[in-house]
Amino acid sequence: MDLIDKSRFAEVSSALGTEHFGMLVGLLSSSYQEERARLVSAASNHDSKALHEAAHTIKGMAANMAAAKLAEEARRLEGYDGAFGDEINARIAELDKTADDTVVAMKAELGLI
Repeated sequence: MDLIDKSRFAEVSSALGTEHFGMLVGLLSSSYQEERARLVSAASNHDSKALHEAAHTIKGMAANMAAAKLAEEARRLEGYDGAFGDEINARIAELDKTADDTVVAMKAELGLI
C-alpha cells in the first residue's frame, strides 16, 4: 500500500490550495504526536478503550489527509485485542515510522522539500 492516496491527495490539495494544504501537512506531525501520547499512555495503563479512541482519532485524521497507509495501520490498531507490552509497543513504533514517512512523502508531493 502506498503511503498516500495520490489521487485523493491531489483532490484535497486542489480544493484547499497547495499553501493551505501544506500548512495542514505541517500540522500533521504535531497532531499525530498528541494522539501518540494517548496511545502510549493507554498501552502502559492497559486501557483498551483509550487505545481504541486514540487509534480511531489517528485513523480519521489520516484518512482526511489522504494518508492511506497511516489510516490503515491505525485502523488495525483500533481493533487491537492482543497483550499489552512488547507487541503493542512494536505496533506503536511501526505507526510512528509510517507517520514520519507519510509527512515526508506529502511534503515531497507538494514540492515543499
